[in-house]
Amino acid sequence: MFAAWRLPQFLLQALKVPARACAAVLDGNPHKDSGSKDDALLCVSRLAEKAGVHTGMRASQGLARCPKLECLSRSEFAEKQLQDVLLQSAETWTADFESTQPGVCLLDLRRAYRFQTPTWFEHGMLMHQDMRERGYELCIGLAETADLALLASHVAFPVKVIRGSVGEEKAAFLELPLSVLAPHPGLQETLRLWGIHTLGELTALKRLAVGERLGAPGLELWDLARGGRERILKLVRPRIQYKKSIELDNGIETLEPLLGLLRELAVPLCSELSLAWKVTAFVHLELRFDDGSSHQTTLRIAEPTRDVAVLLRVLETHLEGVKSSAPIIFAELEVIATEPVAAQDLLFERGLRDPNKFSETLSALEALLGRGRVGRGELLPTHRPDAFKLVSFLEQAGAVDALSVNPKSGLPLMRFRPPWLAEVGFRRSRPASVKSQRHSFQVIDCRGPWLLSGHWWDELHAWEAEIWDIASQDGCLYRLVRENRAWRLEGRYA
Repeated sequence: MFAAWRLPQFLLQALKVPARACAAVLDGNPHKDSGSKDDALLCVSRLAEKAGVHTGMRASQGLARCPKLECLSRSEFAEKQLQDVLLQSAETWTADFESTQPGVCLLDLRRAYRFQTPTWFEHGMLMHQDMRERGYELCIGLAETADLALLASHVAFPVKVIRGSVGEEKAAFLELPLSVLAPHPGLQETLRLWGIHTLGELTALKRLAVGERLGAPGLELWDLARGGRERILKLVRPRIQYKKSIELDNGIETLEPLLGLLRELAVPLCSELSLAWKVTAFVHLELRFDDGSSHQTTLRIAEPTRDVAVLLRVLETHLEGVKSSAPIIFAELEVIATEPVAAQDLLFERGLRDPNKFSETLSALEALLGRGRVGRGELLPTHRPDAFKLVSFLEQAGAVDALSVNPKSGLPLMRFRPPWLAEVGFRRSRPASVKSQRHSFQVIDCRGPWLLSGHWWDELHAWEAEIWDIASQDGCLYRLVRENRAWRLEGRYA
């Protein structure tokens, strides 16, 4: 048996609107002022419905029919909080449940021992009473399939139990609107143009004819209208945390006792990973000091493992670069579990013999040079010359751009690192002399300018450059660039 829990008027219940209030929730930006006359009404209270207000109507139209109508903005936080309450309550009834959509969850009750007695209707009433004590109204449908239970929840006040085939309860679903099945907007619009508005009108059509005209989505919708098929729920499973922490009466000031403390935390964590056939790819460390400050970091394990010695080596390499002005009074270690991956080495390529050792070396270099200064250069997807970013050696290299693979024509350019700042003299708007910090010469010939620009839509990253190729008296060819009103010799052609 399956149970479908549905919170009617979910958006209003999330905002804790009283049942006797005349209110509506706007379908717009929650950061805008409430009561906008341009937004549509997404959810309407029963009292407002009695006054002639319905969903889809504009706020101005609703206020015209019901001047007392209170228009509210949605709250993402409140909706998530209410969904969490719904799932927490479902967890007290069974371990197998699905968070189907906001305000709806499906419970698989087939393996729940407590449902042997008494009747299903009484169980439904107990569920309803449980949520009412939490301050929320709940409609519950009970049936032998999940989709059928969901349909039953739309005709439940507050509990509806369906036994046997859908045909026996067919009359209960005939008047339900198609929107309860949440069809694709395009499909719903097509059916509306056909004059199909309810489940009864859809199921009155022949399934084969619906499939010929609407394809697989139409067949799926038709099957859902008939009660659906048996399917596997997407069960909600809480994430297991592998975390240990300890508070110290006497603070630690040196690295050696701290490593001993971290070993005491790491050993049981690795044992738990071993029992679960897991390994860790990331280690999160938090230290708190006696002066109120703290240090947090997440370290990547190059080759996921549950070897305590390897984890301690990675932590030791990182902690050697950490300095504090007060003793450590709190330590917390968390290992992020992942599945072990077995990889086969390529026949003609060699991988790292010890990825974790290589990672430790990189960490030591980063501690020496500074964070973000160790890695591999990767070209950025832009036409800006010489634009690149630094990525970790351990990250997988991105796809190589086809432009970078094609051979370049022309002379190779040997770039100056860094470029030479220059003062440029002009004759008839063309470079005539160059004076730089290392070399000065007269220009005997030049080609250009070539104007490049990009990211004009972004004030912070917009750029433009004026490029010249110039020839000096000694026969050398240089690239001269002006950017941000400054000239520089960028390189020499070989």
